[in-house]
Amino acid sequence: MISRKSTLLLAEIIARVFSESYSSHVGSQRRTKYSVKTDDLYDFLFTNNYEAWFCNSAKATGDYSEDRSRATRQLKEFILKLHTGETQASATTNWTWEQRQQLGQRYLVNLAEDILNMWEQEWSQLEQYSKPIKREEVEKLQRHLELDGYVYGNLKLFAPESDVLDVEKETSLLKHLFTSLALANTELVFHHLSLSEEHYENGKWDDSISNSRKFLECVLQEIAARHSMLFKKSPLSQNAYEKPVLVREYLENEGLLEKKEMEAISKVYGLLSQTGNHPYMAEKDQARLLRHLALTFSQFVLLRLQGCMK
Repeated sequence: MISRKSTLLLAEIIARVFSESYSSHVGSQRRTKYSVKTDDLYDFLFTNNYEAWFCNSAKATGDYSEDRSRATRQLKEFILKLHTGETQASATTNWTWEQRQQLGQRYLVNLAEDILNMWEQEWSQLEQYSKPIKREEVEKLQRHLELDGYVYGNLKLFAPESDVLDVEKETSLLKHLFTSLALANTELVFHHLSLSEEHYENGKWDDSISNSRKFLECVLQEIAARHSMLFKKSPLSQNAYEKPVLVREYLENEGLLEKKEMEAISKVYGLLSQTGNHPYMAEKDQARLLRHLALTFSQFVLLRLQGCMK
């Protein structure tokens, strides 16, 4: 699923691409106004096979203002509300909100793909001053989409992990589980998760992997500490708490993990600790997939604790 962060970035890019400025003089003063290029927007959507209602609704977002953000606000919200289902509500009167949101996801994927294709085929080859957006913006959008589980290549936006992991839902579930189990150090733990995303978006692959490892490590620490207080009526020893290998051994010894499960998590932890450049895989792919593994195993052990507490 395309996340809200990716949707916001996509909306900002589309608003920038399809806006223009023009100057006029009022007396001795020069005034600049901004507007949405509604004809260009309509043609772009029409050429890329969007339905008539969609093309017309987008064209109706045109506005004028001396402030670019105000002039493009309606267009930006038109894109944002695809995520919530509001944009398509009038065209899907008998649908549920879940169905509308699913349709919105399809539109968001198509829009992202079409924007990336325009960059690949046309905009990237223009002179710098003629480019409607910067290369850095396109690369940032691609990295956001990769975190959502999408990969762009050969003029297509693929979702090879769509059946494996919905990152936005996964993160929300992890936060819910963590807080509902009354685990400690919530802010620190999820700070590492946030940093793993931030570093990925900025192309700092090693830092992203490092923070994914720290997230998994912290989650396991807090699970072991909580279990010890609940079932052994005493704090986990500081020595065990501070050593990841002893934390994993505690989880196995107390039955939260079976031996094969503990070994699998240990292997993943090792990958997160030692992964470097691999001749057959791009660094960003390693960072993305290892982050997903950290999220998945964290949820696995959280659910084990939840079941144990019940």
